[in-house]
Amino acid sequence: MAAMWSKVIAILLLFLRLARLSSSSSMVFELRGNVYPIRQFFVTMSIGEPAKPYFLHVDTGSGLTWLECDAPRQSFHKVPHEVYRPRPSNRVPCEDERCAVMHKDLGSVHDCTEHPDQCDYDINYKDGYSSMGVLLTDKFSLPMRNDRPNLAFGCGYDQQGEKEELEVDGILGIGRGTGDLVSQLKHQGLITENVVGHCLSSHGGGYLFFGGDVPSTGVTWLPMAQEYTIYYSPGKVTWNLDVLLKYELSKTPRVAVFDSGSAYSYVHKDTYEQLIQAVDVTLQDSTLQKVSDDPELTQCWRYNQPIQSVDDVKHEFEPLELTFTHGANQVTLDIPPENYIVVTERGNVCLGILNGSEHGMGELNIIGDITMQNHLVVYDNERARIGWVRASCDIMPRSAPIIASRL
Repeated sequence: MAAMWSKVIAILLLFLRLARLSSSSSMVFELRGNVYPIRQFFVTMSIGEPAKPYFLHVDTGSGLTWLECDAPRQSFHKVPHEVYRPRPSNRVPCEDERCAVMHKDLGSVHDCTEHPDQCDYDINYKDGYSSMGVLLTDKFSLPMRNDRPNLAFGCGYDQQGEKEELEVDGILGIGRGTGDLVSQLKHQGLITENVVGHCLSSHGGGYLFFGGDVPSTGVTWLPMAQEYTIYYSPGKVTWNLDVLLKYELSKTPRVAVFDSGSAYSYVHKDTYEQLIQAVDVTLQDSTLQKVSDDPELTQCWRYNQPIQSVDDVKHEFEPLELTFTHGANQVTLDIPPENYIVVTERGNVCLGILNGSEHGMGELNIIGDITMQNHLVVYDNERARIGWVRASCDIMPRSAPIIASRL
């Protein structure tokens, strides 16, 4: 009997060990938020000693993670939690390698002559928002881990270009780079591969993961464009809309960027004008009538009575297609109507693809949260490729491997 129990205990210990090894290859975070009306997805991270919770907006379009910070504070936004207060020992000096890496990722000059005892940064986003601050280190609480690693992040003491009351305490920058949070986790051996992925639910919420095993089948993959080192871009794209036959929206392919920091998608003004014309053709026999709504959402319609949800109106619209050209091959991302329209609090349906030329996007096509809903999107930095697959994002995966478990 004792021998039998010894074998049972040995097997249980082996399973526990394998479970720990499996979970250490990835980290899974629950996402909160939605495309509308919150207009962002965010994680809760506990930072500092003692650990305090902060909401961080998940942004694959930026490589710098930062918190609203009192160092002392020069901008005064109302944030969900008590503002982070650093200690002098948290500061990263300018000569530190982590400072040089951050400046390289941001495309700024690494100059230590003015402030050698601290690492300054000034980051400007394409939507006009900006953050100025210094680089710090502090302890982070991470899923499935008892130890709390020291990670470098920004202490943002001066933020401009945003509303006064914010839904988040800062930005979780997980864009391409060598000093971002995920790169730091791999450097410290906390994940085995530099892989980032997210699954955004159209019902709100979803999940984010770092690390994990990447499958060779089931996912549509495209190589990352190497000329855009700070963005996750598979290169140039054209847009099409089904209106009986294909309605070509963009004759000139333009660079596309996958950006979870943008709630909506953005296209060049020429494509946008074609899109509006095509949607008008689609709706010419519909009872939907044009109305005004949100100042940002300029193309809106309604029935005689308020619309309750996207499911009630999506049949009025046609699917979109994004076509990526890779060598002699073409790869298509199908976009159903629910991935480019929203229903507002006024009961109107509005187009969630905006004129990027009016929002400082230049020639870029921004593939935002609305278009990535109900897809598992993977940024494989080890193999320099981007992948996606249709998935249910309403249920958190229980264990690694993350991607294989969702196929």
